[in-house]
This record gives sequence, C-alpha cells and structure tokens, in this order.
Amino acid sequence: MRTFHLTPTRAIVLTVAFLLLWAGAAFAFGSGTVHFTGWSILYVIGLVWAVYLVERSAQRIEQRRAADAKLVTVGVAGEVTDGPRGKWNPLDPAAKHWYGRSNQRLRQSFWVLGGYSLLFVAFYFLAHLSFGEREVDAYELPQGGGKDSIKASSVQVRKVVKKKFVINPYSSVYFNAPPPIDKIDVKLTEDTENRYQVGQGNGSTGEGDGDGAGFGKGTGKGKVRFIRLKHGDRGWDRNFGIGGDRNMLAEYAARTRQKVSEETEWVDAGQLAAFPQKKSPPLLYVSGKEGLPLTANDKKALKNYLAERHGMIVGDNHGGGGFHHHFIAAMNELTGVQPVPIPRDDTIHQKPYALPQLPIVVAHGGTVPLGWKVDGRWVAYYHPGALSDAWRDDHAGIKKETYELCYQLGVNLIYYAHREYNQWLTSQAP
Repeated sequence: MRTFHLTPTRAIVLTVAFLLLWAGAAFAFGSGTVHFTGWSILYVIGLVWAVYLVERSAQRIEQRRAADAKLVTVGVAGEVTDGPRGKWNPLDPAAKHWYGRSNQRLRQSFWVLGGYSLLFVAFYFLAHLSFGEREVDAYELPQGGGKDSIKASSVQVRKVVKKKFVINPYSSVYFNAPPPIDKIDVKLTEDTENRYQVGQGNGSTGEGDGDGAGFGKGTGKGKVRFIRLKHGDRGWDRNFGIGGDRNMLAEYAARTRQKVSEETEWVDAGQLAAFPQKKSPPLLYVSGKEGLPLTANDKKALKNYLAERHGMIVGDNHGGGGFHHHFIAAMNELTGVQPVPIPRDDTIHQKPYALPQLPIVVAHGGTVPLGWKVDGRWVAYYHPGALSDAWRDDHAGIKKETYELCYQLGVNLIYYAHREYNQWLTSQAP
C-alpha cells in the first residue's frame, strides 16, 4: 500500500463532503442571525490554513527525524518502518498512539478535519448565542395625549414693502438705476409647505388625557422608536439609519410632536422574546429585495410577536417578485388569514393624514397595498413600491408631491401601530 497524502484535490473533496453536513446543521439549528454563505466561506478559509499549517509542521518533523537518524527506511506499504517515532505529538504523522501503525497520513487528515470542524461549530454556536442575547431596551410609549389628526398650519402672508427713495438732483450722492418706488412683493412663508416644525401647528397628536403629544399608557421616558427586522436577504438594511429611516423618524417627531429615539434600530426575530411582554415594539419594519428567509424558529417568534405581543409588521418591497411572493407567503402563514387590498378610506390611510392616493416610488410589486387583518386590526401591511426610498436625503429623485405623501404614509403607519398598542395596553389594565 502507498502512503496517503492530503493532496489539494483530496482536501477539496473532504471539504465539500463536510460542507454538506455543515449546511444541514446550519439550516436545522441556525437562524437568520448570520448569513450562511459568509460562515461557509469562513469555514473553508480556516480549513485551508489548518491543513497547510499541519502539513508544514509534519514535514519539518520528518525532516528532523531523517537528519537525526541519518536513515529512514520506507517499506513497501509506504509507512515509516525504521527510526524513532513520536508518541503523543499529533503533528507527527508517525505518532502511533494517535494514528496507529498504518495509513498514518490518512488518519491524521481525518483528525485535522474532524478537530477543526468541531472547533468551528463550537465557535459558530457561541457567536450565535452571543448575537441572540444582545440586550434590548424595553419599549415604552411616549406619555401624553392629543387627537389623531394633524391640522395644517395657517397660511401667513408677509408683505414686503421696499423703501421709497427721494432723489435730490443736486446731491453729491450718485444713484444708478434706483429701484421702483412703492413696489409691493407678496410672498408666502414656509408655513404653507405642509411640513411641521417642532412646536408649530394646532394641538398635539396622540391618544389619551395626558399633557403633550403621546399616549395615555406611555411613560415619561417613553419614545417612539423605528425598528427593523434583520434577516438573510441582502436588502434587509436598505436605507437603514442616517439618510433613510432616521429622516422618517425625524419627520414623525416634527409632525406629531411626540418624543422619538435619536437613532433607528434593528433586531432579529429571536430577540423579540427578549422584550418584556407589555413593552414590545408596536411596529416592525421589514425590507427586502429577493426574498424573506425565515427559519422555523423565526416564524415562531414572529407569530408570537403578532398574536401575543400585539405587534404589527410593515413590509416594503425593494426588489420585485422574489420579496413580493416570499413576504405574502410568510404573512399568510404567520397570521392564518389571506391578504386583502386596503381601501383608501381605511383609518390607516386617513389618520393622522388623509391620503388622496397611495404613493409609489417604484412599483416592484404592483400599486395596491395589501393587509392582513386579525380581530379587527391590521397586523401586517405590505407596501409594493419601495416606500423608504422616498425617505432618503435625495428622495430617490422623485417629485416633492410624491415623497411628501410617502412621509405622510410613514406617519400614518407608525401612528396606527402605536395607537393600537396603546388601546391594547388599556384593555389589559386590571
């Protein structure tokens, strides 16, 4: 028999074989926390380095043995039959206590593969456990009250009167093309632009008897937060944070005068259970391009979030048919009901803003909003046309009228979820 050497070809074959096992374990026990492809690439890179370092160490040991013994006799079977042998050094392919007396190279290769794989799997689950236990802050509504409508600011007319000049023809002062006399320029101030600034407008937006804008079941430290669901699709974080979601959050604060968080956030499905039962996010924003990869554990957590924690999911299509079909299928499974088109006169499209039409940036999934209603409330809302693109600093290049409507729809969705949550908390009070 010939000695087995871990050639590059054999290393690739062994790697592919274990990757199949690794894929099964990852899909069986993993979640959307870490993308499978990234972990697979990391595994292969680490395996290549492990094989390289072990093989290099083995060759150095054999070279030293040959130099010390001055003679290495190789039998017909290709095994080392003469010279000193290591006993406990796993880097030595001739260590008989590890690899026996035959096929040492083959056994050493399997030991390297198995040992490295076990360490990698342990590292994966430790990392997964660490991500899953990332601390989350309890969600509390802002305290206050108000009405569920936003009144437009009054139009203010500013009269600009330019001064009247009386010219003395004998004066030493020279006037070149003096301005027209008594010219009146009537202009409208920025208050007419239907954009609220903090402290402007009539009344506060909210629900309850408290002072200021907010909700009756809110607290003094409560704030409206904008939270995304992190999942495996590459479009989950499109327009996340500065220059995107945060613009929407700032607009919500300016228009409703409710307290909001300074930054937007993300959670994965497994972290939803970390929120206290009655202090969970009222709204969860879900973005995607190609799909919505959810494991069985993810679906279980999201189903609990909708049914037991009175949450709401808003889906925003940024890709096309892939996300469209995956999101609808997932919501059908989570809610147990079929989607219906949401009419324009529904509360979610009328308060605080009465929307004349559904704003669409790019019609990736059509032009009709879909909703899933359970026990009289919308538990999921699907926007088919890249809503958050309009919240960007450049507004995706669309017209002002359209991105203004996108801001108004964003306000309506956030407000609807928080008002429903406030009513649920009120009904839960002893």
